[in-house]
Amino acid sequence: MMQRRSRTGFTLVELLVVIAIIGILVALLLPAIQAAREAARRSQCSNNMKQLGVAMHNYHDTHRAFPALGTRGIGADMGWWYAWTIPILPFVEQAPLHEEIMARARPSGGGLPTPWDTGNNAWNNSNWKVDIPGFICPSDFPPPNRGESPSLLTYKVSMGDDYHQNHFPPWNSNRQNRGIFQMDRWTQISGVTDGTSNTVMLGEMATGGSADDVIGGVAVNMQAWNPSACLARINPADPTKLTAPVRAEFRPPGGRAWDGRPYFVGFSTMVGPNGPSCHWGGVDGNEHMGTLSSRHPGGGHVTMADASVRFIQNGIDTGLISVDDVDTPGSRPSPWGVWGALGSMRGGEPLSNF
Repeated sequence: MMQRRSRTGFTLVELLVVIAIIGILVALLLPAIQAAREAARRSQCSNNMKQLGVAMHNYHDTHRAFPALGTRGIGADMGWWYAWTIPILPFVEQAPLHEEIMARARPSGGGLPTPWDTGNNAWNNSNWKVDIPGFICPSDFPPPNRGESPSLLTYKVSMGDDYHQNHFPPWNSNRQNRGIFQMDRWTQISGVTDGTSNTVMLGEMATGGSADDVIGGVAVNMQAWNPSACLARINPADPTKLTAPVRAEFRPPGGRAWDGRPYFVGFSTMVGPNGPSCHWGGVDGNEHMGTLSSRHPGGGHVTMADASVRFIQNGIDTGLISVDDVDTPGSRPSPWGVWGALGSMRGGEPLSNF
């Protein structure tokens, strides 16, 4: 009598059913995995901003003021503006890099070269072309063209609710930005009369993407003084894009951590979070209406002047966006709602509900 051979494998149909079930489970779990990863990145981004806030206060304890937005180089290259990121380096565990930069900046060092100076490639590669992890939000991504973007910076200092000639230092026509930071101005904490818990010190600003992206791009030649003119540069056919002209592909606003001009290291509290950014001229050295932006859903982080970190929602009140920013240095209430008031350091606006 012949014995029946027992079956130990799977049929093709059974294998296909198992594969289909696994595929369905992966599809169900993938959004949760992505959300968990973004939550971790968002937490790291918040921690980066907290550490920068603490570093700002440590700098203030040492030098009795916050660093300037940018200041001119020492020695041969007096025409270049160097960012607040350089003096803050010793307070974010980057003292060796700071010493290398300052040794070259001093008169005996001959002044600092530009990052794209091919005659200084060895120095530039070791010092300018450095990405500091604590300066970059992990949710962001680098620009596609880094030809003139040697060092990334996601976190910008607040120039306040200010656009009118905010690229000038105070000694130029007695111009005073209404935010904590300005070129060639070192603000003491006592000058933040609205209160450190009511005044923005740092904010996120996304860097990657195409030149015409609302988040990551910049609309140039925006020669009007009000936020509504900047908002009008959103492409009506595609609200994720800007209308021309836009910034150069190789010159994103977050690509030069060491360049002390507003375009590269500052932002304003006028256009609401994740709205467009705009620039007065066609290059990067004029007035800059940079806007808080991030890859996090729904808003972006800010560090307040007391070093606390908060998440600002896209829908925060921005007030009278059609009002012009006139040249009124110093104190005045912000016309741009709660968001504008958070940027001004001595506007005197009530913020009890924030």
